[in-house]
Amino acid sequence: MKFYDEKQKKVRYKFGFYSLLIMTALLLAYISMPVERVGGISYQNAIMVIIMTTALFFLVNVVYRNAFFDQYTRRPFWSNAFFLAMAGLQVQQAYQLYQLGMDLPVPINTVEFLILHGLQVALHLSIPLTYGMRTLVDWLSVKKQNAEETRQSS
Repeated sequence: MKFYDEKQKKVRYKFGFYSLLIMTALLLAYISMPVERVGGISYQNAIMVIIMTTALFFLVNVVYRNAFFDQYTRRPFWSNAFFLAMAGLQVQQAYQLYQLGMDLPVPINTVEFLILHGLQVALHLSIPLTYGMRTLVDWLSVKKQNAEETRQSS
């Protein structure tokens, strides 16, 4: 945390706290549910879904508010390329595991499998996609500001 400025630290602490609250609320809701209403997802995988959902919430908010990359990472091209490559590898691994799971005598739970692996891919894709969206929004706002300034000056 020593490479983040005060604004970045504040955003990270704020959304870390919000993520903790969301995770606590989801865990309490899950614990209070009857077993029949869970939908066939195992206990361990339901906990993993809750954890990955709150991590996704944290990542999207922190990346969008420019608090994910530290002040020395001005152009996080390699970090985003790494996360895109990891998402691709995760999709390939999920496809291979799905094919193996369908060949078993007792096939895997498809819904549970898709939720877990879909969230893993979403976690890897959330950083570069959110960063790209933020860069696009910043570029469009600068373009709009420049257009307004040239209109006012003429």
